[in-house]
Amino acid sequence: MNRWLTAPLVMAAAATLAACSFSTSVGNTSVSKDDVQKQISEKVTEQGGTKPDSVTCPSDLKAEVGATLDCKMSDGKKNYGVNVTVTSVDGKTVNFDIVQTVDKDAVAEQISEQLTQQVGRAPESVTCPSDLKGDKGATLQCELTDSGETYGVTVTVTSVKGGDVKFDFKVDDQPK
Repeated sequence: MNRWLTAPLVMAAAATLAACSFSTSVGNTSVSKDDVQKQISEKVTEQGGTKPDSVTCPSDLKAEVGATLDCKMSDGKKNYGVNVTVTSVDGKTVNFDIVQTVDKDAVAEQISEQLTQQVGRAPESVTCPSDLKGDKGATLQCELTDSGETYGVTVTVTSVKGGDVKFDFKVDDQPK
């Protein structure tokens, strides 16, 4: 019998970055990582009033619909994830969305802590394969292991306000 429950959680982030879209021109088949970093920094400054200390992206962003890039942003005290996804390409113009993410380890930790409070003990482990996009309706499939059995955990973002990302999770009724 599954003892694990569904629960709402809130992850607070100091940086403010709501989902936003950008358009930029490209010279060939990608947007340079410098341009992406600049766009992220400008949008965070515009929305939150404070410029991040640093924004780093691992590579250029491919100018293909659906291409993604996971970047990191720092406010001097904490690091944050930022996901960039290309939404359309029209000639040399690339449109992309930028969404703050919640670190996968922080999501797993919050799930484990909530389950510990509800059930009275922690599961053996909770793992998530990637960061959770801070976009209402975004989902992430994590896994919970307990007593040698593995259950799927569906995480769904219910709201994003300022730097607060609220999400619910539901543990599968049956192990995998």
